[in-house]
Amino acid sequence: MVNIIEKENLVLFDGIDLSEIINICYSSTLHLIKVRYRFIRRIRFQITRIFLSFFFKLWVKEIVGLDNIPSQRPAILVSNHLSYYDFIILGSFLHKRIVFLAVKKMKQTSLIKMLGKWHTVVYVDREYPGSAFFREVIRHLEHKKLVVIYPEATRSRTGKMLKPKHGFVKLAIKANVPIIPVAMKGTYEILPPHKRIPRLKKCSVIIGKKIYISPDNPEFRDIFFEHRGSRKFGNLTKEQMEEIALRIMEKIRISAEEQWDESVIEEVQQVIGKKKTQIHLYNH
Repeated sequence: MVNIIEKENLVLFDGIDLSEIINICYSSTLHLIKVRYRFIRRIRFQITRIFLSFFFKLWVKEIVGLDNIPSQRPAILVSNHLSYYDFIILGSFLHKRIVFLAVKKMKQTSLIKMLGKWHTVVYVDREYPGSAFFREVIRHLEHKKLVVIYPEATRSRTGKMLKPKHGFVKLAIKANVPIIPVAMKGTYEILPPHKRIPRLKKCSVIIGKKIYISPDNPEFRDIFFEHRGSRKFGNLTKEQMEEIALRIMEKIRISAEEQWDESVIEEVQQVIGKKKTQIHLYNH
């Protein structure tokens, strides 16, 4: 004979707590739903990526250095920013979901909305990013994601490089991840700021090797050791981080065959001129 006992709102079936069984079944069902949802998202992402990769090849002439992007490790991809098409081109050929940083005002842009359907977009207040923003980006990096940052913080209105903000340097040091320089070449001609319909022109993407911001890196050793004992992040001044940012963006600028914008040439020279690094300014 089966005994069903009610005691203190618990239903016991031959001494077994039925509510506990129900909770276990409920938790297992939720877990299966989540696994299935992740699987569907992954399949959808791969199908979308294949389609978009094929479609956007109409605008891509070449991609150099794709092997420099890690498949299983986190990194910050730092790129020049010439057009909204920078997001789309870069997002179309990478084989994993990545995290793009974009300013809040771009949230309603159709291209960014489309990008958000198959990649993650983190929106930031350009003037006051706040600590919550940094924590969110670091969390993505801790989950071995690739994070794409455009240090110029806005599209170039002239096709020339603007002075970069140094926040990506701070992020790379705090998260202890490498920076991968990415040069976009020709996207300004595809979709300039004042145009809505892309032109059928070709662009190139040049991906450099990993850069570690560390006193062990000969490229930055003079900055870290400018003052005795400056081996920690806390000892780097804003000016020193700007210098590191400019050195990295100078590499990107040269690969992209881009010029510094006239509005910032004097400021860039003042900052970088204090160091030993030479800056090449294209003036055709």
